[in-house]
Amino acid sequence: MTLPLDPLRVLAVAADDAHHAPIRALLKGAQIDHVVTGDEAHHAVAANRYDVIMVDREIGPHGVDGLDLATELVGTPAPVIVLAHRQDRAADARAAEAGIADFLHLAGLSTDRLEHAIRYALKHQQAVNALKAIQERDALALEGTNDGVWDWDVAGDRVDYSARWKAMLGYRESEIGETRGEWLGRIHADDRAPFTQAMDAFLQGAAAHFDFEHRVQHRDGGYRWLCARATAVRDHLNRATRVVGTTTDTTNRRESERRLQHDALHDALTGLPNRVLFVDRLDQSIRRAQRRHPATCAAVLFLDLDRFKVINDSLGHACGDQLLQKVARRLEAALRPNDTVARLSGDEFTLLLDDVSDPREATVIAERVLQSLKLPFVIDNRELFIDSSIGIALATAKSAPQQVMRDADVAMYRAKADGKGRHAVFDAAMHQQVMRRLDLEGDLRRAIETRALEVVYQPITQAATGRVVGFEASCRWPNGEPAEVLAMADETGLSIPLGRQILETACAQLAQWRLLPRGAGLTIGVNVSARQLGEPGYVDMLDEILLQTHLDPRALRLEVSEHDLSRGRADDATRRVLDQAFEHLSVRTHIDDFGTGASPLRLLHRFPGDAIKVSRALVAGIGHDAGAFEIVRAVVGLAHNLGLEVIADGVEKREQLDYLKVLGCEFAQGFHISAPLSAEEARAMLESGVLAQ
Repeated sequence: MTLPLDPLRVLAVAADDAHHAPIRALLKGAQIDHVVTGDEAHHAVAANRYDVIMVDREIGPHGVDGLDLATELVGTPAPVIVLAHRQDRAADARAAEAGIADFLHLAGLSTDRLEHAIRYALKHQQAVNALKAIQERDALALEGTNDGVWDWDVAGDRVDYSARWKAMLGYRESEIGETRGEWLGRIHADDRAPFTQAMDAFLQGAAAHFDFEHRVQHRDGGYRWLCARATAVRDHLNRATRVVGTTTDTTNRRESERRLQHDALHDALTGLPNRVLFVDRLDQSIRRAQRRHPATCAAVLFLDLDRFKVINDSLGHACGDQLLQKVARRLEAALRPNDTVARLSGDEFTLLLDDVSDPREATVIAERVLQSLKLPFVIDNRELFIDSSIGIALATAKSAPQQVMRDADVAMYRAKADGKGRHAVFDAAMHQQVMRRLDLEGDLRRAIETRALEVVYQPITQAATGRVVGFEASCRWPNGEPAEVLAMADETGLSIPLGRQILETACAQLAQWRLLPRGAGLTIGVNVSARQLGEPGYVDMLDEILLQTHLDPRALRLEVSEHDLSRGRADDATRRVLDQAFEHLSVRTHIDDFGTGASPLRLLHRFPGDAIKVSRALVAGIGHDAGAFEIVRAVVGLAHNLGLEVIADGVEKREQLDYLKVLGCEFAQGFHISAPLSAEEARAMLESGVLAQ
């Protein structure tokens, strides 16, 4: 689904080009005006028409908050979106209170997510403008005496209804008499007593003016909302003797308000309740439990569709939207009458199972939901198959709604990690794992900010001679396993500053070592992820580091995993960056962890590098697993046929190295050769010429 305006006209308020770059990268094809100060933003809004205004929260010197400027811009014809560089729940709440359309976290923000936020903001703005137009129309109608007019002679109990008043209810002038019953008899039963009480109080002088909105039956049998307003002529006892008023048909306004209220609480695509309504219903379940004191009161199922992104990217957003609508109907059919299914965003749904006290009952329903989604979805005469992962959390009388939602979300990710297409029930161990991950993220963030992480260097040797030809640079982690830390860094965006620090340190260190007598010709390999390579200006950043450290670019190797190089469409973008690094800077690439992916032949075609690193999992099997030996033999032969050298990673035993020599593998790396060394240890090794094993 594309944005409704083409091209989209955007005013971006960002402190400088670096802060502005993410907006331009995410909104390719949009017409973007970039300003850097609040005054410039106000002048731009006064002089131009924009579809959306996007304010970077960091718009100026220390202490200046873009949220304040965004609040000032609320009320202009365009919706306002704030882009933040870190999570801030308090600021998010302030933004909502101020009427800001959305508060987005830049880390991990995708084009799809940003376009979805813009679509929602534009839709919301249209609804607000529509309601405002209706209110203005009603006011103009009243001023133009287009409302029904009525004149009640209280003493004679006779009412003169205007032709317009009668037409509002679908009658010709001759079809309505002059009695109060013509009006009172048509008032909705629920409104009749309140209307009569309000009118009696007005007649007795309790109020100077009468103003009452109520439903009156139309000739077609339906009801219209009418607002009656009146003033009175009174006697010396302040009792009304004559009442003159107007009646306004407010049915359209009421319907607009109903639709707006519905839209505010429901997902526009599927018609399901949205997050706000879902949390409210969960909160009601918890409050009922507090009155009855049951052990558990409800279960929340957090559901995420597996492989939806593949379908959405391959067949288009229109097909993806149809699939989400069909999924919504399947989920509704799989639940009990009093349960609630909601769509949070994208392909995420939540299910509220009311009056559930046993986790086994929740898992039975979860299994039923999973089975219902396994049946094919037919869209445009094509059968589509999807799975889903479901996390289950139980709510008690002491639970907070957001806590239950969070726990179900955590359990859903556990279900995905366990193999997708299944469900998992939240337990305390999951929470501890999440808290540990948050602590690890905090530790890593602080370590990056203070440059406290130590870069270590594992030697790479010539297999035949044992001569050191280079190093692989990596970080020594104070807490957590390296794979876990790297995955978390990539997920949170911390891999960007972390990768730069490692590159800067490693390049500077190698530049010094190459001046040593045994340092000539040494190379350095640095692991980079697809996330890092996808950052705008990555090659320029690389060039800057090489210039600052005075390292010959030909000595640097970017090590990219085979997995990152074979991720479908992302593969093309990654390859383009690697090609640019080679063409403009002469920086070559190594394919890391090679031999476990699905498409090595395609990866090696026109590869901008000079070597591949055989997966340590394959190297570990050499000597006792004939299959691993044959795979390594095939990989070495393939690489040599394409003019590439081979580095064996993870060499732990002497016999593995001997086998690799027989296979013609040029280089080796692993603990049998040397553990990763500190910068001081690596320099001492180079000066002495003796490997520390």
